[in-house]
Amino acid sequence: MGVMTTASSTIAHRFAAAFNTRDVEQVIDVFTPDVTYHDLFYGTFSGHTGLRALFGRMYAEGVNHQWTMRAVAVSECRTIGEWHFEFTVSDQVPHGAGRTLRFAGVSVFEIREGRCHLYREYFDRAAALLAVGIAPGSVSRIVRRRSSVQVTLPKSNTLPR
Repeated sequence: MGVMTTASSTIAHRFAAAFNTRDVEQVIDVFTPDVTYHDLFYGTFSGHTGLRALFGRMYAEGVNHQWTMRAVAVSECRTIGEWHFEFTVSDQVPHGAGRTLRFAGVSVFEIREGRCHLYREYFDRAAALLAVGIAPGSVSRIVRRRSSVQVTLPKSNTLPR
């Protein structure tokens, strides 16, 4: 993978610029109709219909979004963007309303014919959920339900001493 220097030419930069407009249709235009989008806050969404629901909810639950790509690496079929994300929680999320979150992460855009057909992201989800004001017990349930870590327990379920 090589690093691109032309910010507007990468899918990561196009995505961030579109997202920051808060125009759902501009964001959707970055993705193929059969996209699969793995969001660490909200789950997995498929197709443009799924993305409309996802981004509509994001914009309703947050304001003052600013997604900034810090470093981007590009290959023929994949773009990886390291980013900084900031937003303020809206009144639609009473336990976090008014809080401004700032955090870093990485997005992977799998590309087909100039658009993203598979998206996934990586950041400290538990810390972000706690920062929104979600109670620790609820964060634990969310993380267990949609874990990003796969665990295999020993057969005896007891560890050797």
